Amino acid sequence: MDSVAPAWVGSVFLFIHSDKMDLSTLYRDPQIQLRIYKALKLTLADATGSAGGYEILKIYGSIFGLQLKFTEEEKCRKFLHSYKNDKLQQALGYHFQNQSMPNTTFRTELKAGTMTLDDIMDNPDTCLKHIKENEPNHLRDDEVSRLEEDIRRLVLECNSNCQNAGTLCSTNSEISPTASTLSPSSPVSSSLSLSSTQANGSSLCSTDRFEFRGILFDDHVLNTQDHYTFAKTVGRNWKQVGRMLQKSCRGLRDPAIDNIAFEYEREGLYEQAYQMLLKFIQCEGKKATMSRLIKALEESELVGVIELLLNASNN
Repeated sequence: MDSVAPAWVGSVFLFIHSDKMDLSTLYRDPQIQLRIYKALKLTLADATGSAGGYEILKIYGSIFGLQLKFTEEEKCRKFLHSYKNDKLQQALGYHFQNQSMPNTTFRTELKAGTMTLDDIMDNPDTCLKHIKENEPNHLRDDEVSRLEEDIRRLVLECNSNCQNAGTLCSTNSEISPTASTLSPSSPVSSSLSLSSTQANGSSLCSTDRFEFRGILFDDHVLNTQDHYTFAKTVGRNWKQVGRMLQKSCRGLRDPAIDNIAFEYEREGLYEQAYQMLLKFIQCEGKKATMSRLIKALEESELVGVIELLLNASNN
């Protein structure tokens, strides 16, 4: 029987110092604590190239620092490379400043148990060996779990606010009996047009429809489900869709799309697509409709995403 190789797990302590900020005192302020934690998370995402393969186990407020648990050797190696080349320290300055903290430089110290890794940073394999030997013997601290939950709650509240703002007119809409789900085997060629049964000047409501592949669908302001479905399915094509939307949305005109790509590069394609559509919804309000998104997707020849959106919208 083939033996299964044990999972790679290790732990390291990252201590952070600033000449302009007393991080230990600031971290004790509940109103600032979450901002510090968010800056730390974004910094780690920059240093490792993603938000996976590691987790924050504990934050020490007395001599400010944190204990990290790594579950992927490659992510730990990337972290060490960023640390050695001062990329992690630069990311700390960038993300702390984005969280309305003073512009400052950071000094750091990295330890695995009693071993100071700064002294042997030229030998990453030895550093990895010490980190792996320092396998953590406890779970995430309750305080860190609370901070993770606070961030999750803030995201949900933001999404809820967007949804409430986006359903001012569509809440009274009813699904049209002529609207139906799409078949994945439908031909790629498609036709989209808007149809309104109301007089000119009327607001968007259930009688506004658009046509796709000969089927009429009720138009509506984009809601949370639409937002999630788009971000989950559009992938690397989100920029192309954004540039189609920018034709009629000033808020997405360059360099807005490039700024989103840069700011959320380390958080992945889902977050980039999510933030782009969020920008569209925030700028356009009740005019941020499904028909406009479908039109942009059709112009981008992303029929598969259209099918998934309309299926999800009508289920």
